[in-house]
Amino acid sequence: MKVKPKDGNKTFCMAPFTHTYLSPQSERRMCCASREKAEWATQYLDSENADQNSQYNPGTLKDHWNSDYMKGIRKDLLAGNEIPQCQVCNGKLLNISIYRDYFNKTLFPNKIEEAFEKTDETGYTKMVPISFDYRVRNLCNFKCRMCGDQLSSSWESERRQMGDYDSDGNTDFWAQKKNKPAIENFQRDVAEAELWEAVKNGTIEEIYWVGGEPLMWEIHWEIMQYLIDNDLAKNVWIRYNTNFSRTTYKHWDLKDMLPHFKTVQICASIDGTGDIVEYVRHGIKWKSWIKNFKDYIFLNKQYGDYGIAFDLTITTPGLFSLKELFDLAVELDVNTLIKTTFAFDSTIMMCPQVLPRVLYNEVLDDIIDYIKPKLIGNEKHSNWIECLEDLKNRPTFQEQYPNWEEGLKKGKANLHRVDKWRKNENVLNEIYLKHNKKVYKWWNNKQII
Repeated sequence: MKVKPKDGNKTFCMAPFTHTYLSPQSERRMCCASREKAEWATQYLDSENADQNSQYNPGTLKDHWNSDYMKGIRKDLLAGNEIPQCQVCNGKLLNISIYRDYFNKTLFPNKIEEAFEKTDETGYTKMVPISFDYRVRNLCNFKCRMCGDQLSSSWESERRQMGDYDSDGNTDFWAQKKNKPAIENFQRDVAEAELWEAVKNGTIEEIYWVGGEPLMWEIHWEIMQYLIDNDLAKNVWIRYNTNFSRTTYKHWDLKDMLPHFKTVQICASIDGTGDIVEYVRHGIKWKSWIKNFKDYIFLNKQYGDYGIAFDLTITTPGLFSLKELFDLAVELDVNTLIKTTFAFDSTIMMCPQVLPRVLYNEVLDDIIDYIKPKLIGNEKHSNWIECLEDLKNRPTFQEQYPNWEEGLKKGKANLHRVDKWRKNENVLNEIYLKHNKKVYKWWNNKQII
């Protein structure tokens, strides 16, 4: 049975009919927000961990695209069934804006009929991938607090230096030195080749450049130049999630390239301002970053309000610079894409829900009360309040996890260990002391609420 969105199908998503995702460890997924079982490298959203004895045996896109697994997903979505892989969108776990809407309403609304026509009752589709999110390496110059080694080579290097990869038995499969060559060879010889094939045969319609840090990858610049030189750029949507610390590479300059493309959207990751963001996004230089950002606001004149936008991930310390970031968004007249640091257990200290309810409400109410009066006649930034009120309604660790105290102790120990290694063990204390003495006391166990 097939039920179209216009007839009431609320779970249908165009992603499995048009889009393909590959992690830096070569895990294939429907998209970056889907919750699926890991094969050999567990990611933070995965529904099941990889087996310890997993063997690295990645398949090709051709094998994956109409596999029994993907056909089953399409069959369910065509029928309007809710599937566990789509829990992030169905439950709005990361933010109130859902990724499904991007594929259905922004990117491919004109291909929904085609998806139903070209996909049979088994889920087999004649459609081919035209949207690629291929994270061909984890190369990155930042060590953001809510990130990790899978998506940042700087994190990976630091963990090796700290002794976290001392023995293969205690190391994730993908990080074991004996397995690194096989993964690197696959990403180069198979993944990059698949991406290039879609580029050169002209079928590609969207590229989502995400890392690691994609502006550090030579393949990014080569593909962008190829699309321009072969008059294909005018047909391609380009989307970035980038730390935006650099915009040039060798002889290339991003500013010269982007105006050639059909649509451009830069989600410039930023989680606060000043000393707070320099703590959260380890490696960023705030003054340099904001200069880069301002240099690219011209994109909004060519491509609309989301040519470039703040891509905000709300963290616990980042809460205390949201007022300044909001004011900056208003001043620059740019949109803000907002999500929150998510957690499946109580060890994640960057997740705002680590705060006890009394402090959690107090901090969020203070931000909401600051922003609300400034929204009068300013609908462009109304999503700030929607997201903050949604965040306030989420359960805290204390309310959600029976063992929250054990998780809190473990999470603090992990964070302190990294802070000490980075020689900034007092920075978080200073942030909390400066901005909210109650949070400072709670964090230091001087006041338990």
